Amino acid sequence: MLGAELLKTEIFRDYSNKDLIKEEESLRFSLLENPQDIEKLRELAIVLYNKKDYDGAINLYEKLAKIKPESSEIFAFLGYLYYEKENYAKSIENYEIALEIDPGRSFVYFLLGNSYSRAGLIKDAINSYDFAIFLDLDIYTAHLDFARKYEAIGQKEKALKEYVIAYEIDPRDKKIAEDIARLKSELGRG
Repeated sequence: MLGAELLKTEIFRDYSNKDLIKEEESLRFSLLENPQDIEKLRELAIVLYNKKDYDGAINLYEKLAKIKPESSEIFAFLGYLYYEKENYAKSIENYEIALEIDPGRSFVYFLLGNSYSRAGLIKDAINSYDFAIFLDLDIYTAHLDFARKYEAIGQKEKALKEYVIAYEIDPRDKKIAEDIARLKSELGRG
């Protein structure tokens, strides 16, 4: 379960732009002294992800995957980065590798389900969501977490999609209905 919590933490962490610039600079200087420092490479990749430099983060995570091919965490986050780039085939490939290494990761099954769904592979998506639920993932909360993250970073279209999915799972939360209406209004839909 620790791996799942680390993955969620990295996806949902919130940084200020000023902090990111300082952190990136510091990490790059550290890596000049020791370019094979795995932890610093991973931290730099996370900073690049938070700066929305997905290509830079993917580059570093591909390097990390070669250095530590036994790390489910690395492949899972690489899958998420490809998902953000809407490269669902590569996303699915990396999530599947992560799950081969550690098949007990419910959050990765959820993310895999999202990739399958976006790729139009609905049966595979349902199977992945079923595994996530079987392993005790609260899919409703996961969609809300993504909606809030996307909204916080200004990706209102993605936030709206996640709020709608959460609302379809459980329409009792009036706050979600208000968030959906507000985002639709902000996006000029109504």
